Amino acid sequence: MPTAGTVLEALKGRLIDLALERAEMDVIVNEVGEALRATGMPLDAIRLTARTLHPAIDAIGVTWQPGGTITGDVFGHQQQQSENWQRSPLLHMISNRQSRMRRRISDDRVADEFPVFQDLRHEGVTDYLAHLMAFGNWGPNTVDGLIVRWMSKRTDGFPEDDIAVLDGIARPVAAAVLPGIQRQIARNLLEAYVGARSGRRVLEGAIQPGDDVAIEAVILIADLAGFTAASDRLPGDQLTALLDRHFEAMLPPIDRHGGEVLAFLGDGVLAAFEISGDAGAQCRAALDAAVEAVAGVAALAALDENALPLDIALHMGTVRYGNVGAAGRQAFTVIGPAVNIASRIEALCGHLGYPILASEAVAQASGDSRLTPIGAHPLRGVAQPIALYAAGVKS
Repeated sequence: MPTAGTVLEALKGRLIDLALERAEMDVIVNEVGEALRATGMPLDAIRLTARTLHPAIDAIGVTWQPGGTITGDVFGHQQQQSENWQRSPLLHMISNRQSRMRRRISDDRVADEFPVFQDLRHEGVTDYLAHLMAFGNWGPNTVDGLIVRWMSKRTDGFPEDDIAVLDGIARPVAAAVLPGIQRQIARNLLEAYVGARSGRRVLEGAIQPGDDVAIEAVILIADLAGFTAASDRLPGDQLTALLDRHFEAMLPPIDRHGGEVLAFLGDGVLAAFEISGDAGAQCRAALDAAVEAVAGVAALAALDENALPLDIALHMGTVRYGNVGAAGRQAFTVIGPAVNIASRIEALCGHLGYPILASEAVAQASGDSRLTPIGAHPLRGVAQPIALYAAGVKS
């Protein structure tokens, strides 16, 4: 059996490799756990929790158990207010800027210190060691970093020699985890603010001005009718909350049916459903998303007197997708005549009284009976009137 010292040195070298690979947390924790168990260390669980930067997620975590059993955890921002978090040893360490905590929770008095210790004791855990590692500077109430907890179920817990090994490996583990976390944070933010597809292109290096490609896509443009008037009569905070409620109804159907929101247009959105195979299927998916979004927004009227109706236009064509802007400020979006026509079609929704309007290209490709012809109509800036099709109930 290898000695703890030999394993520790080899493990530190391996952690450098994993850091350079930007390895995921679960890979790192699994390698560390299995290597330490190979020395005979009575290590029965590792739990690692790290702060992240995401609109909905406060922290992510993994739990390792012998044999390579890995489970993941996601913690939302709202969980910071939960009783479990408020009475946790983790918050205690953060609040007191305590970088290390060792507790033999087999002791009745220690087990009562935090509710989670009772839970761990019921699972058979006898010894608990936690390390808090900050990334950068400590904040006044929170810390950007991670906490790793090492647990043993052996009757007398960890031998002191093993505790010294864990104390020595904790910071290298944190350093190995950091590049992967930063990569995940970048991915999270890019997906949240520019979309999953665009985010991938940015991470892959498509960041030069003019770095774009031609794609076939169904363009969806959605806009809330009457938002300008609502903005004149509602206080700013109420207006923002109202807009967020509408977006919560509008956006999930687009994502669910395979579209990508590329831009927020004030009170509306621009989305694209890329066509890589069956154009009809993508047209139907875009129509499904439009119908569900209109229904979701309409349902708000029963709950909110300020709810606004939604107008959506669909058009299909070739667009340029990629990076536009100047050196100091870039954006991923789609541009081209198809986008302009979709915008002009959306402007007719209120005038014609239909919540969903589609071009003939979309209607013919989809073959969907929900789209009914309503004749040819002139579009601003377009030389010839174009045939339009409508879905939904006319107002």
